[in-house]
Formats: sequence, structure tokens, C-alpha cells
Amino acid sequence: MRHKLLTVWYALLVIFVLELAIYGVADFMADSYRKLLRERFNGGVKEYHESNGLLPYADLINRYSRAERISGQVVAAVIQAESSFQPRAVSSAGAHGLMQVIPSTWQQVNNEIKACVGRHPGECTRECYFNPELNIRIGTAYLGQLYKTYNGDMVRALAAYNAGPGEVNRYNGVPPFKETNDYIDRIITYWYKAQNKPLPAYSLKSDYWKEVRTNVGWLCVLTAILIGLTILRLLKKYHSWRWR
Repeated sequence: MRHKLLTVWYALLVIFVLELAIYGVADFMADSYRKLLRERFNGGVKEYHESNGLLPYADLINRYSRAERISGQVVAAVIQAESSFQPRAVSSAGAHGLMQVIPSTWQQVNNEIKACVGRHPGECTRECYFNPELNIRIGTAYLGQLYKTYNGDMVRALAAYNAGPGEVNRYNGVPPFKETNDYIDRIITYWYKAQNKPLPAYSLKSDYWKEVRTNVGWLCVLTAILIGLTILRLLKKYHSWRWR
């Protein structure tokens, strides 16, 4: 009679295959609904909307976003996501200020738009990075450059702002980094809140399938562990890989 461990082994394999199939479906559905949400966002931001006048630095945000022909609400959402409107914020990666601009990007953009000309002798210092007006001007100009580079695709521009243009070009789109995708999703959420609009149904459906994907992913891990333990017991019983 076939040993019951073999029955467990085959059952676990079937369960594991089913879990992988469900995981694949959940992943496809979550990404599909996320793409629909991002497409709608991309269409919506083509029309200029000023930042809410009650927000900190709203005048600066609207002035420089209008100059770059990008939505002031998007710039405000970027500031919210990057620094929560804290002008002296510094990240572990060395990004500074409201829009979390790294020094190399600051220098590149400043050389083009001359934001600091006449303000001080020599190179910019940390105090320049922490200056709300300069930081918003530099950060907004950089986002505007990315927006033009990606032909009005704000999702790709935001991905490049977070992960760098090199990664966006490498993957020919939003790179598959959790941090970058979560960053874009947060900004889209802030953008909808700024307009006092509820998130579209796609967002809720995407969140649902992401939760399914996460839960099934953990089940896959658990089943894989059980498969591993079963293999060890089978090896111990049969003293070989030939199980009968």
C-alpha cells in the first residue's frame, strides 16, 4: 500500500499549483485595475488645476507649476508624499527639502534655470536646499522636465522622479519596485483628495486583488515549507529519491 506520506506529498503539490494559479490571476487583476486608474489620472492631470490655497506654500506651488505647465495639485501631492510639507526634511538617500531633491539633481537643474543666480556667491549649500521657494522651484522644474521627456505621461514622470529616469528607461515604463509603485499610488490618492473626488472603483478593485495576492502569497510560502518538510520525511523513510 502506498505510504500516506506520498498521498500528502501529491496533495501538497496540487494545492501549491492551485495557489500559484490564483496568485497569478490576482496579480494580473491588481495590475490591470491599477493601469486603468493610472490612465485616468494621466488624462486628468493634463488640465491645469491650482493647488488648494489653504495648503502651505500654495502661492509658490501655483506660481512654479504654472510656469512649468504641470498641475499645481500634482506638485502639492508630490510634496505631501515626499516630505509632508516639512521644509527641512532629509532622506537617508540624501534628498533635501520639501520636494526631496538630491544635490546632483539640484545642480543639474539649477545650471539650466539659474534659480540661485545673484542669491549667493559660489555653489549652493544645504540652506539653499531647505529654502522653500528654491526647493519648490527646482523640484517643480525637474518634474516638468520629466513630464516633457515622457511626452505628457505623468505616471512615468513620477516614477522617474522617485526611481530615476535610468530605471524608467530600462523597464520602458514604471519599474517593478514596490516603493516606486506605492509612491505613485499615494500621489494619485492625494490628487483625488485635492479635488474632493472619491477614488474610482478601479482603485478599490485593485486594492482587493492586491490583498488577495498578498494572502495567497503567504499561503504559497506555507505550502512550500510543508512540501519541504514532507520531502525530508520521505527521504528519511525511503533513504533515496525513489519513492514508491
